[in-house]
Amino acid sequence: MVAGFIFSFFSKIDSAMLIFAGVLIGSFLPDLDLDGGVPFQILFGLLGAGFAGLVFFDFYQVGEKDLKSLLILPAMAFVGVRFVLGHLFEKFTNHRGIFHSIPAVFVFGLLAVWLLNLFSIGKGQEFMIGFAISVGYFGHLVLDEIYSSTNIHGHSLFPKQSLGSALKFTSSSRIATLFFYCLIIFLFLTLPETKGLF
Repeated sequence: MVAGFIFSFFSKIDSAMLIFAGVLIGSFLPDLDLDGGVPFQILFGLLGAGFAGLVFFDFYQVGEKDLKSLLILPAMAFVGVRFVLGHLFEKFTNHRGIFHSIPAVFVFGLLAVWLLNLFSIGKGQEFMIGFAISVGYFGHLVLDEIYSSTNIHGHSLFPKQSLGSALKFTSSSRIATLFFYCLIIFLFLTLPETKGLF
């Protein structure tokens, strides 16, 4: 419904598809901290594959011709990102922690704009995509709260213990909360559009 509302502002099909993709991606992101969950598997799998590809092309461009090096080093890069970095991420994050919070909505929206600007692939649509990701993210949090407000019988007399754990401004970890707020400020101040204002 929210995605349909956003679509109504755009007539071009390519814009609608980008918004739909942004909302879809944003709706999965809050569950990154769910150990072994599908969003975690997809994100770290893609990051591992992307980093392995970068390692391969980097060595290939500098003239590396040894087939073992061109296969083993990218494989090591994939394992390092997917399993080592992924394990550290799982170890230092808790489900329904800072990723289920209002600051995370802003972090991932701004991060999308920042990355699209950094790699120059947004083609003037960076803010639209970032906003779509934030809308999808926020929608996930709202649905989590609605789901937490009812028990298994569909009555709201006895809400679940998770009620109030999605739409919050802080987490139980002060370090994580401080980091996310600092990240919001950093991302906002380093955007090219924001620099132009100052």
